[in-house]
Amino acid sequence: MTPISNTTEVAPVAAALEVATAEKLLRDMAYVLKLTRRVKAEMAAEPVTEEAVIARTWERVLGA
Repeated sequence: MTPISNTTEVAPVAAALEVATAEKLLRDMAYVLKLTRRVKAEMAAEPVTEEAVIARTWERVLGA
């Protein structure tokens, strides 16, 4: 039986693709964790009063 491809030539390319895929996956997971922490911090923060929301709205209107 003859080999279809030379495994010594294919192995480094396949390994490099696996490493690149793993690195992208880890970057994506780190980004999701960062966003999750930010949302958790916002949810745990003290609630914003209605007066503060109204004041911010007027600041944007007056600044425009």
